[in-house]
Amino acid sequence: MGIKETFQSAVSVAEDLLFDFRYKFDTAKVLEVKDLDISSEDKQHSVRYKPTRVRYFRKLMQAVALPKSATFVDVGCGKGRILMLAAKYGFQNTIGLELSPQLCKVAESNLETYCNHHPEVKKPSVICTNVLEHQLTDDETIFFLFWPFDREVTVLFLDLLKQSLLRNPRELWLIINEFQFPDLLESDTQFERTHLVKYGASEFHVFHTTPQT
Repeated sequence: MGIKETFQSAVSVAEDLLFDFRYKFDTAKVLEVKDLDISSEDKQHSVRYKPTRVRYFRKLMQAVALPKSATFVDVGCGKGRILMLAAKYGFQNTIGLELSPQLCKVAESNLETYCNHHPEVKKPSVICTNVLEHQLTDDETIFFLFWPFDREVTVLFLDLLKQSLLRNPRELWLIINEFQFPDLLESDTQFERTHLVKYGASEFHVFHTTPQT
C-alpha cells in the first residue's frame, strides 16, 4: 500500500475500536474457521470471520447510490456490524444470514444493544442458516458479502441469485468486499460490474442487474 492507503487503513482501525468501545462490542476480533461452531463439512468451505471496517462501509455508501427502500441482505453477517451500519444508513429492511449459531447469538445481542442506543433504527433480523439451504426471498435486492466462503459455494450462491432473478426479474445489486473469484462474473450477461470502490486496504466489487425488456 502507498502512504495514502496506509493512512486510510490506520484511521479505519481506530474508528473500528471507537465503534466497539462506544457500544461495548467486540466485533473487530478475528475468529478462525477452526474456532467456529459449524460442521466439519461446512468448515471446508468457510472463511474465517473478519468484519468489513466501519469506515470502509461508510465510504462505500458514499460512492454507490443504493435505494434505501431496498432489502439489504448481509450474507455471512458474523457479529452484525454491517447490519447495524446498513440499518443506520436507512435501508427499509436489513437481514443477516449466518451459518454459525455462536455468531448469530452475538449478532442478536449486539443488534439489541445498538437499537437501544438508536431507537429510530429498525432492528435487523438474523437468520441462522446455510445460505445454500435458505430460500431467498424474491424481493431482496441488495446482497453484501465479505468473502464468506470458497469458490465452490460462491458458484452455487451465484446460481441461487440467478434463479431468483428468473422467478422475479428485478434490479439487484451484489456487493462483494475482497472478491477472490472475479473471473466468475467477468463475462456474465446478467451481472455488470458498475463500481470498484477502493479505500485503505479494501476493494468493493459492485455488480448490478436490470430486468431484460
